[in-house]
Amino acid sequence: MRGIFGLYVLMLAVSLTGWTVATTFRAPITSDLFGAHIPPIITNVDRALRHWIEETHMVLAYVLAAIVLIHVAGALRHHLLKRNDVLRRMTWGAHA
Repeated sequence: MRGIFGLYVLMLAVSLTGWTVATTFRAPITSDLFGAHIPPIITNVDRALRHWIEETHMVLAYVLAAIVLIHVAGALRHHLLKRNDVLRRMTWGAHA
């Protein structure tokens, strides 16, 4: 259960740092792809703090991507090598 909690915390941290980076550009991103308004988390930061936030976002995003890839590899291992129903139970609408 702690692993799932940690994964959700990591997803939230990546999202918040990305949001912060996007709203601290010289020309901040204030609307998304569908035109919805995105309020800034932080409006003014110095260059060093913005660089730190951007680096933190990048590292957290790579860690999250690595964890997702490891998770996918583990699910495929269960399905292809161990031949059990773990992957089948993880898919939508499938019954064990």
